[in-house]
Amino acid sequence: MSLLNFFKSEISFKNKLIITFVLVTFLPAIIMQYITYWNSTQVMTAKINDMVHNNLIQTNKNLDTSLSAYSDILYQVFSDDAVIDSIHHMLHGSDPESLLYASRLRSLLASYTYSKEGIRSLSFFNMDGSYIAFDRVTGSSIDTLWNNMKPDSQQNLLQALKGNQQGSVITATEQVMDGSNDGQYVFHIARKMTGLSDGNLEDLGYIVITIDEAVLSQAVNFSAPERGSKQLSSTNFLMDAQHTILSFHDKQNIGKSLSDLMDRQAADLPEMLPLQAVVLKQPSIINYYQNEKTGWTIVNVTNESDLFSEMYTMQKINVITGAVMVIVTTVLIIYFSGLLTKSIRKIVNAMKLAQRGHLNAQIKNDSRDEFSIIISSYNKMMVTINELLEETRVAVQKQKESEIRSLEAQINPHFLYNTLDSINWMAIEKDEHEISRMLKGLAHILRYSISQSNKLVLLTEEIEWLEQYLFLQHNRFNGAFEYVIEMEEGMSRVKLHKLLLQPFIENAILHAFLGKKSGGLLKIRFFFQDSSNICIHIEDNGWGMEEEVVKDLLEGKNRSMKSSGIGVKNVIDRLNLYYGNKAKLSFHSQVGVGTVVSLLLPNE
Repeated sequence: MSLLNFFKSEISFKNKLIITFVLVTFLPAIIMQYITYWNSTQVMTAKINDMVHNNLIQTNKNLDTSLSAYSDILYQVFSDDAVIDSIHHMLHGSDPESLLYASRLRSLLASYTYSKEGIRSLSFFNMDGSYIAFDRVTGSSIDTLWNNMKPDSQQNLLQALKGNQQGSVITATEQVMDGSNDGQYVFHIARKMTGLSDGNLEDLGYIVITIDEAVLSQAVNFSAPERGSKQLSSTNFLMDAQHTILSFHDKQNIGKSLSDLMDRQAADLPEMLPLQAVVLKQPSIINYYQNEKTGWTIVNVTNESDLFSEMYTMQKINVITGAVMVIVTTVLIIYFSGLLTKSIRKIVNAMKLAQRGHLNAQIKNDSRDEFSIIISSYNKMMVTINELLEETRVAVQKQKESEIRSLEAQINPHFLYNTLDSINWMAIEKDEHEISRMLKGLAHILRYSISQSNKLVLLTEEIEWLEQYLFLQHNRFNGAFEYVIEMEEGMSRVKLHKLLLQPFIENAILHAFLGKKSGGLLKIRFFFQDSSNICIHIEDNGWGMEEEVVKDLLEGKNRSMKSSGIGVKNVIDRLNLYYGNKAKLSFHSQVGVGTVVSLLLPNE
């Protein structure tokens, strides 16, 4: 966050003031302390790296010497005429001859196996994958380590040898399960063996020398510190190009990745260079040195605590002293900041009250600074706002009453009543009692509709009007639908505004049952949702509406869905006018099934 954005943020002014004081007071000291500590660390790390560098160079030479000794033995086997002759006769002789020379080859392999400490096994692999081997641990050419290797170990070794036409192949370490313990780790040095057959050069197979991992561990942990130099708590281990650990003093770590060991993501590890040092997040320093012959990397990990113990002690003293100073200074800053921002908090709290609707809230003005002018202006502004709101409320009420009176004045009630009464008597004289009933219902509906259209009425009065209205509509549409009105017990004294339901009912009759001759059902239910709210459901089994039509209907965009010129949008406006956000209206419709209009009103 930039400085400009910080001062524009929603953080309180008091907190901004505190943060500013803290930054100005402590930031320079913290930066200076950090620079001093960082510089000291870098200087000491550089010196340690010089010491470790010499150690890694010597370790690398020792590793080369150890591997060369075993490569020499492999070369001796590779060039031994007796070995070559035995392999040649074993491959091309008769069956008895093959068996004889195979036994001779086992003896030769056994003699070379004991030629140097660390050799676990010596094996000859034919090109077809069959092998003859001698295991130094078991002392047998039958019970060998290849019986206890992973199933794909032998196949992977042969594939690597086939891909390497010249020179030796050195494999990664792998575990041998001997059964008597948790297993031993070994690695292989192998090379293709060729010979002359009928004057032509022939691939005879592969010679594989298997060596204990301890040879690698002893080679890389060789160290010869200079006389008088400080002995550091450190360890060396080997890993391959994929950061997989090949040799480690703790054998449980062999086969793990360096990221697992160092608790870091592999992507965060540096590229392998001949020598580099990186200070890890954990308390250690790691140095790398790559062996050119094998491509393996010697890793040295030095305990950082040993290097910086004295510096850590001094740093702790500085941190504790600084923390005490920060606490004391911060307490003083908070105290004085509170005094400076007291007037601001008063103004903010008053504004929050006004935001929640308490427009009569006033601020006590007991200051003598610039904030007293703001407080005085705020108090005057709130008085003015209250006056304007009252004037607006009165004006809106008068406008609504004027609009309603204008609608009522469009029809002369006495003319309609007298005319309908005359037609009614004419129907009675002609024994048209059904027509007479309809005329009486129509007169009742008109009288109810145009008399004080916005007042609150009892629910029983509204239901009485609904029954007359539905009776007329039922006859108008020749019984194409039936209707049911249900009211929960105890709702006789409930009140609601007149004619709220008429647009929804007329929409159901005109649109839900459009084109139907019979089978329509309109169900109107009144019930309590809880002690504070009543719920009205208007349900039909008509054609239903698509989701977009319902959405347009609620937003007042669908002009075709309106009743007698009074659309659903008009009812929504009336709901907002009468009840505000306490009223809820929703539509649930499914094409071909029907529509349910749910209306939730406060129980006033």
